[in-house]
Amino acid sequence: MRQSISLVLVGSLLIASGCNLLKHKEEADSGASSTTTTGATTSETKGSGGSAGSEKTTDLEATESNDPSKGATSGCGWPTDDVTKDLTFTKGCTVMAKRSITVRGGATVTFEEGVKVSFDTDTYIWVNYGKLVVKGTDAAPVVFTSANKSPAAGDWVGLGFKEKTMAGTSLDHLIIEYAGSKSDNGVGGIQIEAMRQGGRISITNSTIRSGAQFGLVAEKNASFAKFENNTFKDNKKGSLDVVAGVLGSVGKGNTFNDPIHVTESKIDQTTTWPPFDVPVIVDGNIKIESDSSVPTLTIADKTVVKMGQDRSFDIKEGALVAKNVTFTSAAPSPSPGDWVGFFVRKKSNGTHIENCTFEYFGSNTDNGEGAITFYNVNAKDLTGVTIANNTFSKGKQAALASDDHDCTPFKNNKADGVPLCTPKN
Repeated sequence: MRQSISLVLVGSLLIASGCNLLKHKEEADSGASSTTTTGATTSETKGSGGSAGSEKTTDLEATESNDPSKGATSGCGWPTDDVTKDLTFTKGCTVMAKRSITVRGGATVTFEEGVKVSFDTDTYIWVNYGKLVVKGTDAAPVVFTSANKSPAAGDWVGLGFKEKTMAGTSLDHLIIEYAGSKSDNGVGGIQIEAMRQGGRISITNSTIRSGAQFGLVAEKNASFAKFENNTFKDNKKGSLDVVAGVLGSVGKGNTFNDPIHVTESKIDQTTTWPPFDVPVIVDGNIKIESDSSVPTLTIADKTVVKMGQDRSFDIKEGALVAKNVTFTSAAPSPSPGDWVGFFVRKKSNGTHIENCTFEYFGSNTDNGEGAITFYNVNAKDLTGVTIANNTFSKGKQAALASDDHDCTPFKNNKADGVPLCTPKN
């Protein structure tokens, strides 16, 4: 996901050499034109929506023209070159994707209801500069699947979106299955590279399933325009792998059957994590700070947050609000000291940690001294911070760590097997 792609044009076929799904080389759109071939045939098949009917099918690839002066095209032919003008796969098409394609030059690629695309081994769709629009329905979703006779997780790579993906990109009633090949550094069924700004991609009423890696991976500025009523299941590494801020744009009605992962992140604007029916696994440190605002991270009640080895929340200049949340270890066999804890600082006003459970904390990485370390500030000097009615157990250090060893400003906390406050030497 971190290398560039070099493309060599041989005849009308584009052969990828040293390609990388997430770091394609920026190239000028070619002005050369090539011959357009139609190889569509018609046969009686059963649509993906479950109703039989006459569908257009193709076993041949269509050679698309790169001449931007020619108009938009439509049909069932799969391009044999990068897409540089608008292209629509029409209702009911069944298509064999023999090669990967990249969308360039501001083109829009549209898949109408009932389209089924079977992807050959290690192929993908990558949106470099343009828009992808999927228009499935309940009765006739669009299906992206494996072309293999015995499909399996990781047969093909998936969909990728780079920073120049255009606003209005929409995946509605789309089924993605058997994706997750590691070819070209693929990491998930849907991969969203750092956007120039968020709110460009909408994913609704869609299913991402049976993948070899994550269902969806999203980096910085990849917050969604809409993310509702989606289902993620049987993706081997997890449902999502995202920066912390992206979770704030996850809407209602989603179902996750596998854990959600959060990478190392900085919360620099106010964000609320909605309720999830699976644990949130924190694989990297999370810092709450901003140069221009005072951000607050709110974690929904009853969320289970599993912390990776030596990981922490650092509330540097902002606030964390967590009530009825469980913070525990992500280790398969948890033990005291697996993760660090929280750092609360002088500028952590607005932080409220109440009725929470802390387990297996106490790593001394980054000078952690307890489940909640008051960093360069005494507990009595903190204003606007509430830490109350929490339970601390199975830790390696104290529940609360203050340089003056006085944690009395914070009431009704309970510690089991560890000191409630850092003891004096």
